Amino acid sequence: MFKYFTADTNNQEEYAFANGIVKKLEKGLLNKDILDRMIKSSDVASALKILTESDLNDYSFDLRNPANFEDSLNQELLHAYDIIKSISKVSTFNFLYFTFACKYDFHNIKILIKSKYLKKDISNELFSPIGTISIEKLNLAVKDEKYEDIPASFEFLIKKTFSEYSKYNDPEIIDFILDKERYIMMFNKISEVEIIETEELFLRRFIKINIDLNNIIGCIRAKIRGEKKSFAKEFIIPEGDFKIENIVDIYDSPLSSWYEKLTHTDYQDIVESGVNYFQKNKSLMELEKLRDNFILNFAKIGKYITFGVEPLVGFITAKENDIKNIRIIISGKLNKLSPEQIKERVRDTYV
Repeated sequence: MFKYFTADTNNQEEYAFANGIVKKLEKGLLNKDILDRMIKSSDVASALKILTESDLNDYSFDLRNPANFEDSLNQELLHAYDIIKSISKVSTFNFLYFTFACKYDFHNIKILIKSKYLKKDISNELFSPIGTISIEKLNLAVKDEKYEDIPASFEFLIKKTFSEYSKYNDPEIIDFILDKERYIMMFNKISEVEIIETEELFLRRFIKINIDLNNIIGCIRAKIRGEKKSFAKEFIIPEGDFKIENIVDIYDSPLSSWYEKLTHTDYQDIVESGVNYFQKNKSLMELEKLRDNFILNFAKIGKYITFGVEPLVGFITAKENDIKNIRIIISGKLNKLSPEQIKERVRDTYV
């Protein structure tokens, strides 16, 4: 499927300034050598020292308190998004900032709604500072149902989540609902802007891949939970390439046979390997890793495009992947995992 996207996909000179910045930012992305040395390091402080002493020069950690690494990672990702936001002011990339940053609004909404229903206090460290809506405004909407300061689209999805949760009284339902609404919002955003045909093709394919994998993994989770087909059908996102009826058709089959039904899709190997790992280890870790790698490898198209939205999509995806990899390594070392166990969890790299 990658053959449709080449270095000649886009040639509009209006992208030259923005993509020039993106190419410079790519030099600060992690490479496999740095990750391997971090994985093999003796402890958390040593792993962070390797990162901070690399040629990247962007990461900053308190090596006296290495366990407090989350804030540093959040700040690094926030800095990257701030740069993208500044680019968006002077280019046709403006809609992309919202499309990607809104995922953190959904993350924060999930935390607030779960806290409301489970009646648990929230640590500020759980929130992301990247979202397009302040946490204070989201808190008023969720906790006090005061929606004046948030967009109508977010008011709708919060109310919908309240309504659906009341039917099931299950915190995991919150994830199913909001994941579906997020991808629908992302997909609809593309239809609201004027972009050239090749860019629209790339963006739609990128989001459809995310939707397909979200649908497949969501249905696997539902199957593991013992949910009926009608439950899974309700939360499938319709905008994917892998249609609702196809997923519904295989739902009642044994999970071990699902990959056989995906022979003519891009996802057969992911499902086969991920399900095999689950059946041996009772964990979806491998499935989630393969999903992330598939999305990252598709986003690598951005490395070969001179003018267009593809480099920005590639960079955002790569930067988030870097942060995830660092988090996996540091968390693994804090939990005394072996280098082999950590390596099993780490995703591919963009560069």
